[in-house]
Amino acid sequence: ASFNRLGSDFGIEAMAASRFSAAVALLCSVLCCATTAETPKASLRGAASSVQAAVASPPAGTEASWMLLGDHQVAKDEGEGLMTATGDLEFCKQLCSHFEGCKSIAFCGAQCFLKGGQVTPTSESVDNPHCTTYYRSVKTDATTTLAPDSEEMPECRSFTSVLVMNQGQQYSGNAEADIHGFAEMTLCTNGIMKATLQLDGGHTEIIATHIHHCEGGDSHQTRTAALCTGPPVVNFCGDNAAGLIAYGAKYSVACSGYNSADTSITEDVQGTFVPYSDISLTERVNDIFANPDMYYFNVHTAASFFYWYPAHMGGCRGPLKPKTSGPATTTPAPRPEEDKCFSFYSQMSMNELQKYPGNPDSQASGYASFTLCTNGTLQGQALIFGGTTKLIAMHVHRCEGGHSPQTRTAELCEGSPVLNFCGDNSAGLIDDGTSYLEACAPYGSLGASRTEHMMGAFVAGTNRGTTLAERVEDMVQNPQLYFFNAHSMASFNHWYPGVKGMARGPMELWTGA
Repeated sequence: ASFNRLGSDFGIEAMAASRFSAAVALLCSVLCCATTAETPKASLRGAASSVQAAVASPPAGTEASWMLLGDHQVAKDEGEGLMTATGDLEFCKQLCSHFEGCKSIAFCGAQCFLKGGQVTPTSESVDNPHCTTYYRSVKTDATTTLAPDSEEMPECRSFTSVLVMNQGQQYSGNAEADIHGFAEMTLCTNGIMKATLQLDGGHTEIIATHIHHCEGGDSHQTRTAALCTGPPVVNFCGDNAAGLIAYGAKYSVACSGYNSADTSITEDVQGTFVPYSDISLTERVNDIFANPDMYYFNVHTAASFFYWYPAHMGGCRGPLKPKTSGPATTTPAPRPEEDKCFSFYSQMSMNELQKYPGNPDSQASGYASFTLCTNGTLQGQALIFGGTTKLIAMHVHRCEGGHSPQTRTAELCEGSPVLNFCGDNSAGLIDDGTSYLEACAPYGSLGASRTEHMMGAFVAGTNRGTTLAERVEDMVQNPQLYFFNAHSMASFNHWYPGVKGMARGPMELWTGA
């Protein structure tokens, strides 16, 4: 079945009349703007800085000329590495023009490295047989690069937490007084966070699980994870329903229910960063590495929620402890299947299937890169430019059907989404049964939307009978059957109740060649 038919499976075609009326109103506003707006140039350009469908003038400097520092010369001081992309020279220049802070690129054949340092005609350079620095001449720039710098390897550490009812969580008549369990987590400085949770002795729905950071306290116990209190900084599984526990970041999946043995096991849950205070995700993970005694894992059940409301004490909790190797044994433990991670990228543009007259997003293009792992880690970043209306969904789709090589593969195929990335969970928009974990970034001052550290979500409905690990392996074996698709408000309104998208590109497996 194509993605168009997905609507009937997940309710897109069966929207309430009020939702359809809202879509029609939005369509009218888009078309009105499209008819009065200046026809976009044939070349890629900037887009409006707001999410409304009005075509804005290109931001100053985006049409800047590009200068060659010297054939096979790279700047000795390139500045900060911003992004690595695969594409031709003109595409790499467009990426840099729409990437905030990018002033030069090191172009190395089929790959380019966006750099943040300023480069001028007199910048010191070095010979490089593979790469050449190109810089924007709008401003006085100065930058360099010996050879493309490799990104710093992320650091990952594992933690455990023995979960029991805490002194501060006890109350008379608690039907879940015996609740207890165990959590194991892996946290990485690049944003990869996952956990496995087992609970016994509970009876009501598990509605939220978090890592909390200790704040305040007037004794050693109340200042550290033993008895402290503090805000959540990482979400794991939970219930995203309105009125429950929400701290500005979605739960990636629902927690598993209890089986016949009164045990709940939720495996390989992807964590989501809670933007509390001004600390970045990397800084938060590094602080957990340095001060695990200041963090605890907390489980909230429906029973604890209703008892403590409007406060959120939780049902059981435990301090984070660095995971250590177990004692030696004469019987070797079964060797676990090795976690495997793969890199993909997609160069996006308007597809032949997505064209229509009066399209305000007709110049939309972009680039997306991904790390997809068999253990459930799904992460990506996307830079979209040339569009004007709000981005409401981004997915990886798998090809289905087709009657020619083009319509059977990612160039012109159609198919259902198998992985969700950023998107809008508002009622009446694109709903495949799995929530988007974050909204797509709006267009900024350079006419570009850059969504970093997107956490992917496995679409349960379209992956029935296929595990996440099997899906990732299939993408490795058959990348030509997958494409990345970005949907805008204009494309949604035009194709409704079908779902074609705004811009898309085949998924390419990065082999490092």
